[in-house]
Amino acid sequence: MKIVIDCGHGGIDKNGKYTTAPSKQALVNGKMVHEGVLNRTIGGMLAHLLEWAGHEVIFTVHPNDSEDVSLSHRVRVANANTDALMVSVHCNAFNGLARGFEIYTSVGDTPSDPIAQRIYDSVNKIAPGYMLPMRKDISDGDSDKESDFYVLRHTKGSAVLIECFFFDNTIDYDLYQQEKFLTDMVTALYKGIVGI
Repeated sequence: MKIVIDCGHGGIDKNGKYTTAPSKQALVNGKMVHEGVLNRTIGGMLAHLLEWAGHEVIFTVHPNDSEDVSLSHRVRVANANTDALMVSVHCNAFNGLARGFEIYTSVGDTPSDPIAQRIYDSVNKIAPGYMLPMRKDISDGDSDKESDFYVLRHTKGSAVLIECFFFDNTIDYDLYQQEKFLTDMVTALYKGIVGI
């Protein structure tokens, strides 16, 4: 299987600057948290697991690269690999009160929908142990939310966008800091992607 991993937003550069600042960051328990850094951690772990299992991984931006590449670049990489599944890795933020996991596909009935459902179901198996809410929209018969996000709308092959949790929420961010949660989340994502 071939997977394009898209670690959303930027990272911390060699000068200690967050390349997506001032957006996609939040003050949580007195600490500045940067979404792009979390995305790179999760995306890197997921890639390692996929590669270890023999799958081909292509990055839109390597997790060790701090650059916040453009949305058009991300889509170009995906569209150069239309036989791959594009997985855009994100963590959500709202008002510090919202929590939980959600997964998005483009609008309408698409080949991405059953993949998104598999990933949702896989994460749903670990969620109760962490009291992680599973956010969904079942109005069309499946659990994924549909959106016009650029990376979903313009990717020609199958594509999903994952919001692993709300990084501006203290409970969700505390989960991220637990090695077992991270391992379980990445393993669940992996199982959903490959269908085991």
